[in-house]
Amino acid sequence: MEIAQIGAVLERIEAGETPPEHLQRIVLSLDMAENFRAFGSLCGRECQVLKFHHDIESADMFPRIEAAGGGVFREVVAKLMAEHEVVHELIVRLGRAANTLAEDPREENFVQAAVIFRKLEEVVRSHFGYEETELAEAIGYYLGAI
Repeated sequence: MEIAQIGAVLERIEAGETPPEHLQRIVLSLDMAENFRAFGSLCGRECQVLKFHHDIESADMFPRIEAAGGGVFREVVAKLMAEHEVVHELIVRLGRAANTLAEDPREENFVQAAVIFRKLEEVVRSHFGYEETELAEAIGYYLGAI
């Protein structure tokens, strides 16, 4: 939902319907950013849930799937865990780009923020699609109802 909000603001800025400062306002008002300020972590409550999800995958689900599958899923698990780090880094970069854009609303700063956002959107969509495609049956088969 937050990715869609950022995309809509980027489209309005590109169309000249809203000033570039709106990107900073929306990025910094997202639950993730608000929670960062409130809880002192990258995403606060929202990312605590995501971190909990990642921790369960890393500490329990992924090792169990790898062991039960005889290592067949080793590469899939490694890719998914690496993508978790990429998503978090892109969120940090987008926040920085939005700050830069608000301080200096030149075209190149807008383009940079838009590029980072679109990469974040691409990675998140790809990640969830890959995880669902590659592990949905394995989770059901090896782990049963979670």
